[in-house]
Amino acid sequence: MKHADLRMGRNLAALSLLLLAVAAVGLLIVLITDGRLDNPLLVAGLTAAALAGLGAWVNEHTSMRRRGALDEKRRGDMAARAKEHEIAAGKADGELSTLRRQIEDERFKLTSERQLRVRTERARRAEREWARELRAQVSTMYKSRGPSADLRELVLEVAIQLSGAERGLLLSQHDGDGDGKLDLVSHRGFERDPGASSLAQRFADRVIERDEIIREDTPGDGHAPADDEIDNLVAIPVYMRNDFEGVIVCANRLGGFEELDDDVLLALGDHAGAVLENHQLHGQLRSSYLAIVRMLADAIEAKDPFVRACSDEVSACVEAVARRLELDGSTCEKLVFASILRDVGKLGISDGVLLKAGPLNADEREIVELHPLIGSRIVERVPGLTGIAAAIRHHHERWDGRGYPDGLRGEAIPIEARVIAVADTYSALTSTRPYRRPISPELACEEVERCAGAQFDPEIARLFVREMRKLGPEEANNGTLAESLDVPAVQTRRRRGEPLLGHGSISSTDHVTLLFSHRYLQEAADTEARRAQRRQRPFAVVMAELTALSQINRVEGYAAGDHALRELGQAIERALNGMTATAGRFSGRRLGVV
Repeated sequence: MKHADLRMGRNLAALSLLLLAVAAVGLLIVLITDGRLDNPLLVAGLTAAALAGLGAWVNEHTSMRRRGALDEKRRGDMAARAKEHEIAAGKADGELSTLRRQIEDERFKLTSERQLRVRTERARRAEREWARELRAQVSTMYKSRGPSADLRELVLEVAIQLSGAERGLLLSQHDGDGDGKLDLVSHRGFERDPGASSLAQRFADRVIERDEIIREDTPGDGHAPADDEIDNLVAIPVYMRNDFEGVIVCANRLGGFEELDDDVLLALGDHAGAVLENHQLHGQLRSSYLAIVRMLADAIEAKDPFVRACSDEVSACVEAVARRLELDGSTCEKLVFASILRDVGKLGISDGVLLKAGPLNADEREIVELHPLIGSRIVERVPGLTGIAAAIRHHHERWDGRGYPDGLRGEAIPIEARVIAVADTYSALTSTRPYRRPISPELACEEVERCAGAQFDPEIARLFVREMRKLGPEEANNGTLAESLDVPAVQTRRRRGEPLLGHGSISSTDHVTLLFSHRYLQEAADTEARRAQRRQRPFAVVMAELTALSQINRVEGYAAGDHALRELGQAIERALNGMTATAGRFSGRRLGVV
């Protein structure tokens, strides 16, 4: 439509110009031909034509200018709209770019989160594997080495293996020697003593200060010779019940320790602390069981003064035979407990039968032969001793099947009971009885050899005799509980059949500290001295003296003094946790450890 109006306007302008030109030409012709304009009609017509053409041209020119202005306005509007569209398009492009960046960012975040999840899962898997491996290896080593093994050494050994290190140390936050440094409790892999290692102390102090894992590929120089053996290290905090316990330092890993995640290493420290804590609790529980065993052993001796609850020599021999048979450490301990408590069932038998001066009649023998059944039922009621019930029940079975109470034969008899059967016979032959005197250790060994294959397992009898002959002639009875009961008042009561079971525990226990008595401690020291002399191995006696006891008694009273002694005794027991040692009250203010 706009193009048609434009063409029409141009046509009208051309027509008006044509009329104007015709009028001008007409006037020019008239002037040229006669030089006069006396024809009014002609003049009027030409003038009218000229005016009409001029008017039409002016009108059309005005219209064209107006249309041009409108067109210019339209073009401006179009340009403005185009600019707006361009701006909008630019904004859209910017928003699109922003969206693209956001999408890329989200993709990156998703990828990072996925990678983080993968790394976290890998770390958790490694943590679980390390924890499982730590517990499994410690458990395996503990079983193979027995309850006397130092679990701290086992934990350090496994930590070194799991971290891929060559050597390591375990430092305790307990400053036992008062030098202001962490105490070295275990080390492995060092050619020289790392006790004075300044590197280990320095990085352990940093662990305590920062409460985090410390890695170092270039630990620098130290002052101790063992520091020269450390090329790189990682120091890991160890916690027990959320309390800082110490530091594990692992050293010399090929390629360093950077590739090991913090979570995994922290888990190693946490699980190491858990293992040590469980061991501590197990040690406390084991101490309770040992106290029960001692109490029952004392009760047996109090019941029958002619029965020694298996001497230290026989117990040591039983343990040696168990090692020769390659029994694990836990079984060895159960075997020793069972050898000590083998006759606990005699607590349920009348003194009139047990202490009869002559041979037993058939009814009396039948009563005595019930003691393995009674003993097994007694220990079955103690959770920590249920494992030895079968050994106690069957320790009077015979290899040829003619024993009691169940008539088991050969390998159907539990191996622990087979070992105890030999030890029990040896102990009976070398002990005083109401109706006979003891025989010498060598004659007892010959009797065991003679009965091998009939009464005893031949292999166990052979091993037992060999171990007893290694120990040498057994020395005279050096003061058992039975001797402490050998006084008229006690024997008078025993003849009346009255129970004396409290005398055993009272005589061997100090009532203030609840440790062993002076007499028991003296016997333990004498026994260790003889064993050390025979085996050419050292033993130690340590004394702790409460020097302020007299002042405490004088100023605060005797109850306060007793309390101080009990605290000292408890501190000694804690220090001895996991060690093979005997603690007792040596004198009024001195406590001793053998």
